[in-house]
Parts: sequence; C-alpha cells; structure tokens
Amino acid sequence: MNIVKQTNFKPVETGYVIDGSRPVMTFVAEIHGQICPDFHEHPRGQLMYASAGVKKVITEKGMWVVPPLQAVWIPGGVSHRAEFSGRTLVKNLFFDPSCAHRLPDRCFVMSVSPFLRELIAKFCNTSDSDKLANLSAVLVDEIAEAKEEPFCLPAASSHLLVRIMQYLDENPSCRKTLDEWAVEANTSPRNFARMFLKETGMTFGAWRKRLKVIKAVQMMDSGMSVTETAYDLGYQSISAFIESFRKETGSPPARYLKSSDSQ
Repeated sequence: MNIVKQTNFKPVETGYVIDGSRPVMTFVAEIHGQICPDFHEHPRGQLMYASAGVKKVITEKGMWVVPPLQAVWIPGGVSHRAEFSGRTLVKNLFFDPSCAHRLPDRCFVMSVSPFLRELIAKFCNTSDSDKLANLSAVLVDEIAEAKEEPFCLPAASSHLLVRIMQYLDENPSCRKTLDEWAVEANTSPRNFARMFLKETGMTFGAWRKRLKVIKAVQMMDSGMSVTETAYDLGYQSISAFIESFRKETGSPPARYLKSSDSQ
C-alpha cells in the first residue's frame, strides 16, 4: 500500500481517471488534522474511510460528519470539501462511472461492517488489477446495502435560517425555543416551523437534536468525556444526553469513543 503524506490539499488525480477496466481505484493518505478549503468535484464517486479521527464533508446541501470506523459516500460530480481531525490514515476508493451508477446519487454516512472493512483493506493493499476488477461488484453491493447513519445536517438557503444555524452551531447549549426564535425572526411560530421544514426537510427540533449528536461525536473524539460533553451541550443530566444520543443513533455515546489503530 502506497501512503501519501498530505501536507496540502489538492484534488486527487485518481478521481478524474475515466477507465472502465479499472472500476475501483485507491488513494491512501496520512492526514494530520488538515482542511481541504476549496470546493472541488470529480467524475468518479468517492468512498472515504478511516479507523480513527472524525471526518467532515461539506456540500451546498449540508454537512456530513463521519465518526471513526464509519465511511462517507460522495457521488461523482458533487462539489465538496473536507476537514479532518487528529492524525489518521484515510483510505479513499474512487469508483468509475461505469459501476458507480449503481450507488446512491447523494452523500451519506454508512456503517462499515467487518466484511466491508476487509474489502476496503484488500483494495488498498492489492495491486492485481484483475482480482480487483472481479471484486468490484461485491464492493458496490456492500456499499449499496450498508446501513445509513444519522450524521447529515441539512443546510438552509435563506439568510435568516443560515444565521440561526450558525449561532446554534457556535452555541449548541442554547435553549431558546422555536417560539422565541420565531419572535426574533419577526414571524409566527407556525410560519417559522414551516420555513425550516421546507428548507431543510427536517423540523427545527429534529435538526437541533441532530446538531447536538454531531457536536457530541466531535467533542468526544477530541478527548472530552461523556459527562463533559453532556453539560457543554446544555443537557441537564448525563442520562438525558445518553438517551437522546441513543435514540438518534441507535447506540450509546461510548460506541463513538472507540477507535482502532489497525488500518
């Protein structure tokens, strides 16, 4: 496996190679808490996976936060940028349009099963193009059937909602209610709720819960304990935080504190 140490970010050339005889191509990079500030897109779809550190992918439609041991799918042609926390080895698989059309045309964060993890490792460690071509269909099937995780935070288009979202992102412990935000927006609670749902596809309450879960993953990955995270996010008790996290993700926060050094 050839590992590239990323010291500055440029679009990966592998994503631009159109070659049906190489349906899946890989690019492995050692990352040290870096940011890809420029939006870019490539014709190949991209699967990004790392066993440690939180990854963040941003598009005009929203933000996807990727906990350790999970992956994110980015369809070809989608303009995006990425941010990485900590030091980690990022494994990127780029899918030629000839096979990527079988995969979703939207970004999503997915669970990585042990079998899928081994498939990713095999693609990144094998140079036999014939073997990889034979395995490509299996890899596509595994990604298509992977469980989607709730780590997408939809964006809004209106200046008003963007401002409110930015405030909540910077002040996640804020307890201001929908009614109070409506007053600040000089509209009725009903109109505010409708506007939020129309622009994001989520209710205000659901969006704010999702934001707190995403913030929690980032905080815990940076070394904060469950207790510290709960109180920094404005929860009145640790049990309330754990229950809210479990309802959103299906698992308690401790699951997202775990990472593996095995690549």
